[in-house]
Amino acid sequence: MAREKLNLKRSNIGVADMGVRKKQLNNEGIVNEKVSGSENKRFLNRLAFVLFAISFLVFANTLKNGFALDDIEVLQKNNYVIKGFAGIPEILSTPHLRGFMITPNETYRPLSLVAFAIEYGIWGENAFMGHLMNLLWFGLGIVLLFRFLQKVMGEGSQWVAFIATLIFAVHPIHTEVVANIKSRDELMCFAFAMFASLKFIDYCASKNLKSLIVGAVASLLAFLSKETVITYMAVLPLVLYFVSGDRKSKAISYVSFLVTAGIFIGLRTIVLHAYNNEIAPVHLMDNSLAGAPNAASKFATIFLILGKYLKLTIFPFPLCSDYSFASIPFVTFSDPMVWVSLVLVVAIAALAVIRLIKHGKDFWAFGILFYAATLALFSNVFFLLNTALSERFLFFPTVGFALVVALAINKWLVNASLASFSNVFNFRVLLVLGPVVCFYSIVTIARNSDWFDSETLFEADIQKVPQNARLNYCVGYHYVSTKYEQAPPQERAAILDEGIKFLQKSVLIAPTYANAQTELGHAFFTKAMYDSAEVHTSMALKINPNASDAVNNMAGIYFVKGDYKNALVTCRKALEIRPNYAQAYYNIGLCHNFMKSYDSSITYLKRALQLDPGFKKSHSILANNYKNLNQPDSMKKYELLASR
Repeated sequence: MAREKLNLKRSNIGVADMGVRKKQLNNEGIVNEKVSGSENKRFLNRLAFVLFAISFLVFANTLKNGFALDDIEVLQKNNYVIKGFAGIPEILSTPHLRGFMITPNETYRPLSLVAFAIEYGIWGENAFMGHLMNLLWFGLGIVLLFRFLQKVMGEGSQWVAFIATLIFAVHPIHTEVVANIKSRDELMCFAFAMFASLKFIDYCASKNLKSLIVGAVASLLAFLSKETVITYMAVLPLVLYFVSGDRKSKAISYVSFLVTAGIFIGLRTIVLHAYNNEIAPVHLMDNSLAGAPNAASKFATIFLILGKYLKLTIFPFPLCSDYSFASIPFVTFSDPMVWVSLVLVVAIAALAVIRLIKHGKDFWAFGILFYAATLALFSNVFFLLNTALSERFLFFPTVGFALVVALAINKWLVNASLASFSNVFNFRVLLVLGPVVCFYSIVTIARNSDWFDSETLFEADIQKVPQNARLNYCVGYHYVSTKYEQAPPQERAAILDEGIKFLQKSVLIAPTYANAQTELGHAFFTKAMYDSAEVHTSMALKINPNASDAVNNMAGIYFVKGDYKNALVTCRKALEIRPNYAQAYYNIGLCHNFMKSYDSSITYLKRALQLDPGFKKSHSILANNYKNLNQPDSMKKYELLASR
């Protein structure tokens, strides 16, 4: 005790710039300091700005990226989003992906789509601005996280909160969320969740009704961004336990959150019910756990995946955009790695509980329990998700990990009594923290480049998981579509054959993968191997009768056989599944052209162009239609467009 007092006296040296202070050492060895309000606020603002700047710089190379993965569903080809401001009412009243396609197991996440619609209305389809907005939302989340950790741990813990937030800001596991424009929903959810937490903490301290209301509204906005915040049903009580305030104010804060959760669930139920959202079982291709041979193997694999989450949290390399079938093979409890994972998970959880019981408001326990509570929903233990493992599921949990690392640095590398923020960055701290931050930053910057576009991402990731059926399909699709269309005529045959190899590997790994069967049928159709095309297209439709691309491809097979009647019927079925399917409209127009129904052909071809201006092959057919209708002016117009 005498030594602690001596160290506290010594800590006064060099901190006069922080004003007159009162110091009290808490049970974590973190000095709680009280300084003048305005000076402390300026100090915290400077730290927050530094963190914002670091987060922006580490992810700044995403600004040169284009669109990738699900960006097409929520932005590029979403019929509500591309209406701009006019599409907002439809976004608010429909399931998440209804503007792109009808799909089972839908969600209700309107807020990010509203943001995209507003941005589209201002500057149109613009990948640079989309990535810039992601960086700004991430930076906002970083600032709010810093303030949140500082509020939970006390005013003298600025440096611990700073180190924790710094680790979070540069962590490579966040590349999927920040570098993918679609993941704006996760960024918005995180920012609103942090802001709601701050407001509830303020209410507990001040009983200010305005803080309570703002916290409740922010909670609702978090829910409307993404359902991830439902984990706060477990997290918020933990937060409220650690902050000051009486039981009544804490109970009111929690009830307010539950009310907003109830409002969201009610809105979600109404919207999904209105659109007859189908509840379908999870497919093997989305989550390999759905195809586990037995319950024992399923849970053994789940425990192995939890171990992988721990590994990715600590050592996030290599990273992959997809962990679907068969990236993670099924295992049994005879696998030693299952027991290693299980022992680690149980030991860490037990440590948190023991420390909480022994020390009460123990920040180590807070970090561990925050990690566990925010990851538990995505563990597949309670119910199967649409994926076995995903890096974006670690976005919230990394807060807990970063806090534990910061606490470890405080405990083992820093004299706990040092009150000065500047003294924390001594040689021992920099020797540990520097390499960690540098390694994380380098991996993050490199991984950001992989997200340049879908093709770059797929070709990078297929090297890491060559047995992934979906990635083989994605690479094959890229070859037989984009690369094939862009290549000189003399190179197209080789590119098509290369794409077919990836697609054949995909169906070899997963014969019931409808998408791969569909695209393989399309590739053989392009090679004029119509019998093979029909075999794979029929297989795709047997697996999934509502696969719109397969239905449309079958129409193409009917077309080359001269069976225009069945081709038309099949195309119309594709439109029933996917109402705004430009390719189906084009094919109907083509059928009518060969049937010499030129007026009908014009109607459908123009609709295809309206839905997708990139359908330039419609121009030559339209020119032909107008020629046959003896309308030379319109004919010349489309001949000119076809020649460009």
